Order: sequence, then C-alpha cells, then structure tokens
Amino acid sequence: MLPTLRQTKELYDFAKTQTDIINKAEGLAKGLSSAHYQNVAFVASTIAEQAGLNSQKAYILGLLHDYGEYVQKTVPDTFHGTAGYDEMMAKGFDEVARTCLSHSFFSADFTPQDFPAYNAKEIIRASSLLKQQGFDDYDRLIHLADLMSPRQIIDTVENRIAWIGEKYRLTKEDVANKLTAGLGLKAYFDAKCGCDIYSLFDL
Repeated sequence: MLPTLRQTKELYDFAKTQTDIINKAEGLAKGLSSAHYQNVAFVASTIAEQAGLNSQKAYILGLLHDYGEYVQKTVPDTFHGTAGYDEMMAKGFDEVARTCLSHSFFSADFTPQDFPAYNAKEIIRASSLLKQQGFDDYDRLIHLADLMSPRQIIDTVENRIAWIGEKYRLTKEDVANKLTAGLGLKAYFDAKCGCDIYSLFDL
C-alpha cells in the first residue's frame, strides 16, 4: 500500500525536520537532505511519465526512499535501507518499504564486504529481504533517480558513480562495475522512454 499525498507530505516533513537537525549539528547546510529527496521524486516522476509508469507513485516513492536516513544518523549500527523498510512496514506502507530497501542495490547478490561503511548484519539482512521481494520497475526507477540526484543538483550517472568512488575510496574495478550497472539502468529506461533520458533534464 502507498500513503496518500497528504500522508506522504507528513512523512516527508518529519524526515526533513529530523535530517535538518542532524545536518546542522554536523555542520552541513540546512535542506541538504530534503533537496535530494525532492530531486529524486522529480527525476523519478518525470521518467515514469515518459515511460508509461505511474508518475504519482514514482513521486511518492522518490520523496520517501531515504526515510531511514535520520535513523542511521542517530542510532548506532543501523543502515538507512533496512531502517526505512522497518519504519514503513510498521506504518503499513509496504510499497515504500521495498523502495527504502532496494534503492541502494543493483541486485540482491552482495555481501558486507561490498558495503564496508554499513553495519554488516543489516547488509546481510537487506540481501535476504531483497532475494525474497525481487526488483520491479519502480525499484529500478528510484535507484536510477537516486543516482542522478546527488544532493542539491541533478546530474549524470557517470558523474555520480565517480563521486561515489571517491567518497568511499572504491577500487577502479568496483567503480567500473558500478558504472556498468548504473548505465545499464539508464539504457533500460532510455528504451522504455524512447529517448535519452538525460534530454529530459537538459543534461
């Protein structure tokens, strides 16, 4: 089940308030996280409309995909994907829950060694849950929109993967693998949209 637009706004406002407080304490700009949430929602809904998917659903999923971020930032040994999944399942919003879980991964085949910055037990749990639920077009769409929305701008998959590689000090092989997977997502939606999706955002 999806939240209504009113419920979505309430959930977004809560997440925005929480991350604003945390980001301020960390010396980061106010609205940094919420700008990312909004950009993911915009990119996802724009591509969805062109691809024949439900643009309102894509918008809701995009706006709430990082709902667990405030948990990860405040509770030790948590991972925002599983934290968001748990929060949304508890509220009965299973479609948002699966997006919170899936948006960080290209497949369900990964290990804690692939994500050393996150809690190992939660990464193992995320893999197990993803193997049960699988991936649908909305999971793929939000992942792509997330890749194209680094905080306060909309950018290419290539630039985002390069940034991820630098931030997490990934090997050249890991960066190349992520780039191949990311561009695979882009090609998938290029085909569904009948155009280069970058052209939808003047990239």
